Amino acid sequence: MSAAVRPAAAPAPGRLARARASIAARPRAELIAWAVLVALARPYKHDEFAVPATNQDIAGELHLSVDAVKSHLRSLFQRFGIEHLPQNQKRSRLVAEALQSGVLSTRDL
Repeated sequence: MSAAVRPAAAPAPGRLARARASIAARPRAELIAWAVLVALARPYKHDEFAVPATNQDIAGELHLSVDAVKSHLRSLFQRFGIEHLPQNQKRSRLVAEALQSGVLSTRDL
């Protein structure tokens, strides 16, 4: 009697594959908003009290127009409930809220 041969189990998807699947499932606008948030927060990687990136810096990094960056930032301000803050506080508060809530981690920067 020969033993039944079982097919090899498919390998569990790696972290990169899971990340790609997660990204592929997101709408394009959401991905761009997340990229804008990462670019905004990137100066904080080395200094907790850094000044957030400017709209022009973000636009250049992501190859977007400045108006597109502004639109995504307005959307992010609303999502995080900070649209009521004075203009000079919104950007740094957005970064702080995203890091505290886990939407961003220092690994993303």
